[in-house]
Amino acid sequence: MGSEVLLYGYGAVCLSMLVFNIVNSIVMKKQEMRLERRSRVLAAQVEIQMELIRQGKEVEQKHMRYLARKLRRVKNLVAFDRVMETYQENEQDLGILEYKRQIQSVLLQLAVVYLGRDTMQSAYFAYFLSRNRLQRHMAVDALEEILVQYMRKQNLYCRVNALEALCSFGSEESVVKALTVLNQEGGFIHEKILTDGLLAFGGDHDRLMALLWDKFERFSGKMQMVVLNYIRYKSGGYCERMFGIMTDLKRDKEQRLLAIRYFGRYVYEPAREALLGFASDQNPLNWEYAAVSVTSLARYTGEKVMAALIGAVHSANWYVRYNAAISLESRDGYDWDMMEAAGGNDRYAREMLMYRLELNNARKGIQGGRI
Repeated sequence: MGSEVLLYGYGAVCLSMLVFNIVNSIVMKKQEMRLERRSRVLAAQVEIQMELIRQGKEVEQKHMRYLARKLRRVKNLVAFDRVMETYQENEQDLGILEYKRQIQSVLLQLAVVYLGRDTMQSAYFAYFLSRNRLQRHMAVDALEEILVQYMRKQNLYCRVNALEALCSFGSEESVVKALTVLNQEGGFIHEKILTDGLLAFGGDHDRLMALLWDKFERFSGKMQMVVLNYIRYKSGGYCERMFGIMTDLKRDKEQRLLAIRYFGRYVYEPAREALLGFASDQNPLNWEYAAVSVTSLARYTGEKVMAALIGAVHSANWYVRYNAAISLESRDGYDWDMMEAAGGNDRYAREMLMYRLELNNARKGIQGGRI
């Protein structure tokens, strides 16, 4: 009897899931049909204005009022986003840039409206702006100021989308203001998300880095890491300042490690001795500095560097040995004889070097079409 009850219960659950999926499919299909209808209506209105632009005329004021009224609803904004997407591939021929320029006042009104909405609607509007970005030369200062206020909303998506929109605009000052607000509010956004947003910046990266560095000491440790990572990927012109961070014992460990990685990307001769010192440090508590420094030393040459890498292969720490073996592998002429010489009588060093050598040979075999 008990097994029959379980069987009937299981059947009821399966039937309920089937009914739910059918109903959900019907609802989604109806929503898609309504969205398609809205898109067709908006597309027809936009095409009329595009034709006027092709004739050298201005967008009609009644169209501006129409947009300002219709796009206050998120569903219509989604449909308008779909319409604008169809113009993106041929935007120069179709005059979409001129259309965007002329509807700036509408977007400004909508930015104020959606700033007062719930966080998810605000987030979508910021997303809409990031997708339908405006060129740097357009007058969007007021819109940028409002988007900076979006960074104060306690919603991850809203903040991320607002930052992406600001980065797409290409205004260095607005991006710095946005990060300053975020730093003050203390909301959690992963450093990688912020760094990726900065790397996608559409303006002058050199100027943005300079403005961020001016505020560097006023940022929190987390935001400082974002700035340092951004600089690491974008510029080799901060060697002296990165060297100061790397050698500053009062600095946070993660910042110093990042500075060490910086010198693995950009060779800086004054940093050589410091990197050698980290690589040769036998203190087990400092293994992270040694592991990162032997990776950075792969870009440096000389007998001292080779001696430091060979010494690091004999480290008691697995990560230090592994990174040192990779750096040795990158050297010209790395072969069995070098492995024998570097490993010596140290079993663990020899095993690590042999592992890297065999792995490298296997990769070459795969690339050469051999099994």
